[in-house]
Amino acid sequence: LDIGTENFKARYINTGLRYDAPTYLAEDYEKNIIIYGEEAKALMDKSNENVIIKRPVRDGNIADPDALQRILAKIFQDFRLEIKNSKQIDNNIIKNSKELEKIDKNRDLIVLMATPSEINTIQREALENIVHQLGALRGFVQEEVKMAALGSGQDIFGTAIMCIDIGGGSTDIAVINNDSILYSYTTHCAGDFLTQKIKDYIAKKHAIRIGTKEAEDVLKNIGSLMKYQNEKPYTISGISLPRLDSQPGETMSISKTIEITPEEIRENVMKVEFREHVIPSIRTVLRTVGEKAAGSVSDLKKTGKGITICGGGAYIKKIDEFIKEELSKEYFIEVKSNKSNTKLIRQKYEGDIFEVRIAQNPLDNVIDGCVKYRDTIYKQIIAEQNPNREILKKEEE
Repeated sequence: LDIGTENFKARYINTGLRYDAPTYLAEDYEKNIIIYGEEAKALMDKSNENVIIKRPVRDGNIADPDALQRILAKIFQDFRLEIKNSKQIDNNIIKNSKELEKIDKNRDLIVLMATPSEINTIQREALENIVHQLGALRGFVQEEVKMAALGSGQDIFGTAIMCIDIGGGSTDIAVINNDSILYSYTTHCAGDFLTQKIKDYIAKKHAIRIGTKEAEDVLKNIGSLMKYQNEKPYTISGISLPRLDSQPGETMSISKTIEITPEEIRENVMKVEFREHVIPSIRTVLRTVGEKAAGSVSDLKKTGKGITICGGGAYIKKIDEFIKEELSKEYFIEVKSNKSNTKLIRQKYEGDIFEVRIAQNPLDNVIDGCVKYRDTIYKQIIAEQNPNREILKKEEE
């Protein structure tokens, strides 16, 4: 399972069954009408007071465990898996099943869940308990950024590699070595954050209020970090807002249509936010890893290593070139003086040259990594069930 802020993906290995839909749920106050995925997301900014739109994952955290459990129950239903305590979870899901007698038994079902790096131990345990309550034998949680790295083709079991996973709610940056995260850092400058910044900018600059869907379209169509070929203005429509500089007697319209350019969004939103949030976060990871394991940064500079960008943010135009150029520049940070714990001095750091690449099929990297990681999970289970076998194996080695 790839439990993303924006999209939820699932694969039932060896069956070909898959689920891929936005992580949204819509219900009325009595929870009688429940819709999921694209249908629920389509109601954003359009629903009335009788319909509640829920997003179980917000800003890289599990915000609504009950809503998440409902989505998981639907996936179990779609995959024809037996659901424990189904009436307590969601009667609507089971009512629609016409062939309950054919549902597979899932006593040996193992569920691997990839989540944002920032979720805490309590949230991890809650996820494991949810899938267990639904009938799975075991639930395992891994960081999305690690699964993204594996799914993008990187060797997470070898020497240091670096991955930047830009999702809907968070951007996870990590250096991974020998199946462990040496250090990771999370910033909320990701899809939702940039979408809101675009909405705010257009409202302030052009006095137009646009919806979330329209702002997402702006980001997808002309979101960029450097100039690209065949740039064209993009047309948007929204509701007119009162302007502070409007003149007395001036005629106001209810709606308004304007053209915005890629350069305008790039210079006023994209570059500003990336330079304030993402680039400093990458530098923090590199600097911290360098202090903990200096050889890891040297590994990253080797040919074929470098930095891989995964997730929906990988589609931002020229993101790889921008990150490479920014990291090559020298920069300053304020640190405490050795002589005084209160005095701050500006410490200069040299830039570094890294290969920066965009992963193939970046939206599927996490779920692909989960599929690849299954053998590691199997080995872990076998080791737990046969501890003496592992001891003998180590003695033989």
